[in-house]
Amino acid sequence: MSGFHVGRVLLLLVFALIVLGGFAIGSPSILSVDNLSSMAVFAVEVGIIAFGQALVIEGGDGAIDLSVGAVSGLAQILAAQWLARGLPWPVGVGIAVVSGALMGMVNAVAITRFRIPAIIATLGSMFAISGLALVVSEGNTIDLTAAPAAFLAIGQGSVGGVPFQILCIYLPLLALLAFMQHRSRLGRALYLTGTNAMAAYLAGLPVVRLRAATYVLSGALAGLAGVIAASRLGTATPDGVPEANLISIAIVVLGGASIFGGDGSPIGTAIATATIAIANYGLNYNDFNPTLQAGLLGLILISVVLIENLLRGRMPHFLSTLRIKGKATS
Repeated sequence: MSGFHVGRVLLLLVFALIVLGGFAIGSPSILSVDNLSSMAVFAVEVGIIAFGQALVIEGGDGAIDLSVGAVSGLAQILAAQWLARGLPWPVGVGIAVVSGALMGMVNAVAITRFRIPAIIATLGSMFAISGLALVVSEGNTIDLTAAPAAFLAIGQGSVGGVPFQILCIYLPLLALLAFMQHRSRLGRALYLTGTNAMAAYLAGLPVVRLRAATYVLSGALAGLAGVIAASRLGTATPDGVPEANLISIAIVVLGGASIFGGDGSPIGTAIATATIAIANYGLNYNDFNPTLQAGLLGLILISVVLIENLLRGRMPHFLSTLRIKGKATS
């Protein structure tokens, strides 16, 4: 089964090391254990959301989810309100994940049943969910510093010196998704659906239900990411993880997925997440202008894809045109 691009992963690792080395030249302390740990924690929430985004995009048919940041915001607000009443924290976490899944189901119904284009449906739900989060929270953040210690440990605790959310949530999730995509019938079915929906349909696969399931999973993972963010910061905000809407898409593409579906790998997504996390954390650590973060993300994305194409012998169109013109005039 396709999806894992060794060349792309190696390029990303090289880029990550170059970027980290560049920041270390200006600030060697960025390589301390504490900073490297903070860098990894910084990536967990958007990385989990990117896993869900990857499933959606892999399903094909122009699939995309622009509502993930808003979903994470409303999910953590609902969980925080539950916790503020002194009710059991595991139920609060469950509420966040289930509410995220339900919001994903709304997207799924709009897209797969009513045939609303994914970009329109999820853009509309992004605004609707963001507004609902503001209404429910009355536009305020919810203080969670008095929440149960076990809940706060999700985002602030550690196991053997490794942050809890990395060791006990992110890495097991990565392993589960990698197994699902590369070793399970569900992963192969989703890959075929994204590659050739007609062939999948003729093979008896439930194409519509498979695509709908990806939106439900994306919403659930966004809700989980919202809980982790709220636990880490000790506050729940209606904004959620707003940068995740577009960055998660960039991460998925950077990790080797095709925007047209049927390709990609959780491992590539994880490496791409780490690359972006290093860039963003390094810029913040060195007090660079925040606008440089978007520029660096775009530069990394374009550079990695261009270099990989050159290494694979895929001559960019404009270079091919120049070569043809040069022969014609000679």
